[in-house]
Amino acid sequence: MRLLPILLLLAQQSFVSPEDVFRTAEELYSGGRYAEAAEQYEILVSQGVRDGSVCYNLGNAYFKSGRLGLAILNYERALEQMPGDADTKANLEFANTLITDVVEGPDLPAYVAWLVDLYRVMDPSVSALLMSISFLIGGAALSVLILGRWPFLRAPAMYVLVFSSVLALVCAGVLAGKTHSSSDGVDAIVLVSMSDVRSGPGEANPQLVEIHEGLKVTILGSREGWLQVSLPNGVTGWIREDEVEAI
Repeated sequence: MRLLPILLLLAQQSFVSPEDVFRTAEELYSGGRYAEAAEQYEILVSQGVRDGSVCYNLGNAYFKSGRLGLAILNYERALEQMPGDADTKANLEFANTLITDVVEGPDLPAYVAWLVDLYRVMDPSVSALLMSISFLIGGAALSVLILGRWPFLRAPAMYVLVFSSVLALVCAGVLAGKTHSSSDGVDAIVLVSMSDVRSGPGEANPQLVEIHEGLKVTILGSREGWLQVSLPNGVTGWIREDEVEAI
């Protein structure tokens, strides 16, 4: 009989709502208990919550806890879901300045940065849908021009045809780029303080370079617990699989 209250208590704890977990995480963060706050945010992620704000808050909690790699990893994930978020960009840029490996990127003009954000937010399914819609709209406009039964619609139809053609080309370019990049590799973040990049998958292979926590690499392949990665400077080598996590 004494076992029943315990089982009921465990059952109640197992059904804690995501809202309660999020609220607890915020309270812990506000109280300066950053590591515990990160644990609560990780519970949300493990429950299948895929939200840019959760990743952003988790990044902040890890950053305050001194875990640079996990902070950058979650800022990157937040930026994928919220490409235009200024706070996420600023925090990620600052965190990247703390990486031991110096990786400098070019300053992009405002319009180029906007296009990069647009490219990031348009996943292949959205691009394919917009391209299909542009074909339908463009086909309708072309029919109006060919039939010529409605002279007052010729000018609007011409503008619609041009717009739909440009939209189709942009979507086709994004779709091709996303498909090509996904076949090239997956971006990941180094989570250990130091990792040896070797010429082959194994400790016996010569060390090529030493990389550090927070660096972004691209995973090209895997073999027996090792990952082939490409570094920002173009060097390709192998690191242990448990030393990085894919974005």
